[in-house]
Amino acid sequence: MRRLLLLVAAAAIGVVGFVQVAPPGAEPPGFGGTDDTLPDGAVASPSVWYCPWVEAGDIVDSDIVFATEPDVDVSLTLLDPLANAEPSTASTSVVGPGAASVSTGDVLRVGESPAVVEISDGPAATVSVEYSDAFIAADQCVVSAPKTWYLTGGSTKPGTLTQVRLFNPFADNAEVSITGYSEFSIDLVPDLQSIDVPGRSWTTIDFEPYLPLRDELSLTVTATKGIVIPTLIRIDDRGEAMWPGTAPAETWEFPIATAGGLEPFVSVMSAGGDGIIVTLDIVTEAGTISNAREVVLDASEPALIPVSDLAAAPYGIRVRATSPIAAAVVATVPIPDDDGLGGSGEDTTTTTEGAPETFIRGLAGTVGSARPSSEWIVPVDTLPGSQTTLWIMNTGIETAQVDFSALSEGEYPVGDDVIVESGSIIGIPVDVGIGIYGYRLSADRPITVAWSIDGDRGVALVAGIPI
Repeated sequence: MRRLLLLVAAAAIGVVGFVQVAPPGAEPPGFGGTDDTLPDGAVASPSVWYCPWVEAGDIVDSDIVFATEPDVDVSLTLLDPLANAEPSTASTSVVGPGAASVSTGDVLRVGESPAVVEISDGPAATVSVEYSDAFIAADQCVVSAPKTWYLTGGSTKPGTLTQVRLFNPFADNAEVSITGYSEFSIDLVPDLQSIDVPGRSWTTIDFEPYLPLRDELSLTVTATKGIVIPTLIRIDDRGEAMWPGTAPAETWEFPIATAGGLEPFVSVMSAGGDGIIVTLDIVTEAGTISNAREVVLDASEPALIPVSDLAAAPYGIRVRATSPIAAAVVATVPIPDDDGLGGSGEDTTTTTEGAPETFIRGLAGTVGSARPSSEWIVPVDTLPGSQTTLWIMNTGIETAQVDFSALSEGEYPVGDDVIVESGSIIGIPVDVGIGIYGYRLSADRPITVAWSIDGDRGVALVAGIPI
């Protein structure tokens, strides 16, 4: 029903989906950086985080989760979808080291309402989690912005909906252009070359009317005036996922690509060069499969690289390229091919005879980390019937000793030390709730960290945030 309403709304409104405008208010605090590769990580000073994909209504809820080392004051602002309505605000204090989760429905329950989170000190970090009975989606909020954003991993094939939200949290109007890239090469849509996003508002664009029947769809979003924060949203009949745009880099690391029985793919696109060689290393609990898959990438066509046949789950992925690229992991419910033995494109996964059908629910996607770090701060969340797991990947040539501690009620509990062998990953199921909504990881050499939620509602993969 929600997808149907989205499609009807997109068709009725026309050119750029729908625009929600909130009235002018106080100027948001300073914006962090304009040229850094995202995620830029936590900062050791006051910071402002922007969360475009937030919603609280009669079906969908969202949590904003923030973690901090020092004592901080936190201010949450939710833009109202009703014209001429004042933004809703809430504030709290966190005794550091600590973390907290705020349900946006307790602040504003009117549907979509992008968020601005101001944290008075750092290092600190913020994520957003959106969920209903039928799905869960989560990823980082954004603390800095490149000039051109890259969003990979979309699709408009039958049964799949791809949207992009353009969030302008600032007073000045913004103007952006969007270019699509698919298996049909570059897609220049005139209606997407000049999109106005008024100050303190957002625009949500459904791409099916503009670029239909694309199995693979990647996008660039370039701000020609002002600044916007874009997020890609992908929806199908089994779930929903969201992930932010990034700037390009030559290396991307994904500590986890597999969860909940989903089938992972790596979506990559060039930042402008032809003949780029992209190499995937599969990092398992037992070691690394180097040069597991290789593709040659041209500037006008993205590539969706299957990886489920390369190793048994769980595993992470390191993506290496000869020139800067953008990359994301997309994990979907496996669909059997028609092999003449009953495969018909439908999921027919079942258990033994007489047992109920096994229904795999989920759709997940995430950006990676452009570089390892020895220090990480990780806000986490969970839901009833779900398990939250921290994933640590060591692509270095030496063993890493990692200390991870829960951020809880102003003191570090006794931390746990884990050893992550060279070229391997490790998954650590963690407790969440009752005052624990974040973890601090410190290693004696660079590592990469992510986390996942896996349960009845589906799966979410979330990149960690380096300090």
